Amino acid sequence: MSVAADVLIKKVEKARVSRSPITQLDLIGDAFVRELDDRLRVLINTITSTMVIDCEVRKLSSVLEEIPVPAMLALINVERSKNKALINISNDLLFHIVDLRLGGDPSAVPIPTARSITEIDCGLCADFINCMLTSFTEALVTALEAPSQTKLSLATFEEHATLLAIAPDNADVLVLNASLDMGEAARSGDFELIIPLSVLDIFKSSAKKFEPRASTAAASDLWQRHMSEVAASTKARLYSVMHRMPMQVSDLQALKPGQMLEIPGSCRHGISLCIDSTDPNDTLAIGQLGALSGKKAVKLIDPPSEAFQARLRRMIEINEEP
Repeated sequence: MSVAADVLIKKVEKARVSRSPITQLDLIGDAFVRELDDRLRVLINTITSTMVIDCEVRKLSSVLEEIPVPAMLALINVERSKNKALINISNDLLFHIVDLRLGGDPSAVPIPTARSITEIDCGLCADFINCMLTSFTEALVTALEAPSQTKLSLATFEEHATLLAIAPDNADVLVLNASLDMGEAARSGDFELIIPLSVLDIFKSSAKKFEPRASTAAASDLWQRHMSEVAASTKARLYSVMHRMPMQVSDLQALKPGQMLEIPGSCRHGISLCIDSTDPNDTLAIGQLGALSGKKAVKLIDPPSEAFQARLRRMIEINEEP
């Protein structure tokens, strides 16, 4: 090989990465973890909390170099594409998934042990992989605002990244790195979803095109539009309710500073988000108590109720002609 050819190859390998054809990476990540948690709670029968650590475009060669050996690598087929996707599951996450699916205690955190990956491990993790693929597909639908006809499916499991050829080494890939907590004891492990940008191109091109419904409201109806804008910008007071308990009036009269009121430990996983309402049980959504930047925070684990969203839409919608 000539010196010029060798220099050219090195430049290509170190070239800058391309931009993702789907630009809403934050939206994809948020939708993905929300969908994944909904499915995993049913699969492993305990609470889960997934958090995206980073979502970036990188060169495939650099990503594969960082994968330890051995590893649990799920090779993913992409319909209508010669390239494939890849899911890298950390050893800690693999241990906890297998243990919980075999009846492990979600309130305990056993120390993960390093061992060879078995056929049983692959069988127990196949459903987990399918949950991830369905969740990621739904996240892309959310970002594209249209359904897609492209499907992702589990092909096989491998242990060595050097044996895989999901795309050319200098291909640009989207790497979604996330952390997953499971059970009351928050068993933790990481995983990576590695998608070639060419695959995202296929999702984008295969998404059905829908024309947004054009409003037929008269342009001159300034009053109606103004009222809708006022309704949409109205402030609402939001409350985070950890627990509700019935008490006798005599007990309320006897309350004193420093008195302790016992509440269930599970309350932090079911924070009710409510707004000013005549009905104290009118819950907007359910959240989980946590921390962010040194402060207490509530993370949504369930979407706002459809009935409540419908009432909000009726408040702010612009009447349209049929």
